[in-house]
Amino acid sequence: MDLEVRHLRAICAIAEAGSISRAAVVLKMSQPALAAQLRRIERMFGGPLFERGREGARPTELGAWVLVRSRSLLPAFDELRRDGMRYGHAADRPRIRVGCMSSHLAINVITCLGELFAGTDVVARTEEAMDLLPGLLESQRLELATLGDYPGRELVPPPGVAYANIADEPIFVGLAESHPLAARQEIELRDLAEEDWGMHALAEAGHREHFWTACAQRGFEPRVAYSADLSLALDLIASARCVGMFQATSKGYAGIAIRPLAGTPLRFRHMIGWTEQGPVALRASALVAAVTRAYWAEVRQAPVYAAWLDRHGPLPPLG
Repeated sequence: MDLEVRHLRAICAIAEAGSISRAAVVLKMSQPALAAQLRRIERMFGGPLFERGREGARPTELGAWVLVRSRSLLPAFDELRRDGMRYGHAADRPRIRVGCMSSHLAINVITCLGELFAGTDVVARTEEAMDLLPGLLESQRLELATLGDYPGRELVPPPGVAYANIADEPIFVGLAESHPLAARQEIELRDLAEEDWGMHALAEAGHREHFWTACAQRGFEPRVAYSADLSLALDLIASARCVGMFQATSKGYAGIAIRPLAGTPLRFRHMIGWTEQGPVALRASALVAAVTRAYWAEVRQAPVYAAWLDRHGPLPPLG
């Protein structure tokens, strides 16, 4: 059996409904038929995609990985179908498709696009797996994307794609407000050597390698006890079960103290990328300047980062 679009839709429906029976209603299938289809799909992927129990169906680690890819592919198929239906009848109104990684930069980019490209439709999609975005630009399924990289793992634009730096940003740590280290203005990374860490299940390779390298340089190997999405990670950190990394631009979460790391052992570079033959290339310089201004204006809305900048000033550009 070959993998088909309907199989991806079935996987997403089960995840969103939380059970096979509820997903079957949404898909207008019988529960046995959907369960049998899921078994065939799982055989194709070589393992179970869901853990099934009395509380419903929850994605396995493999299932979470397949879901992220499915949710990025399905909009492309829907787009292909819509464009095909409009072929020969398309209006002259241009469109810019934007891929956004999970960061505060995305809203700045979308806002600036609206101001600089009046009369253009801006269509945005979020990708939890940031490593997909360069390929979507190269294949011209996107005209613009927000990107990022880490020291020693700098991104190189693929053919036909241009990148520009927006800002270099320190990575902070979050821990329960009741944690003894929360009283410090800045925390030494080595002082967290005995802590359990939480990390997003879909953290890109560059982030993981940068983190492990920084910890090794300070004489310890981190214990990543929890691989979780943001919602669960916030609960785990607030309840003092682990600590985790946070964007410096985070404005705060209930029960969590976000603190800088002394010496800035962890950092991240915000970037945008665009197709050189697309509409963004015509005003790329103006867009980069506008997004950069918007980023630094928003930084002052994040109290911990604003105070850090007052003490240290902006990071020098990576590379």
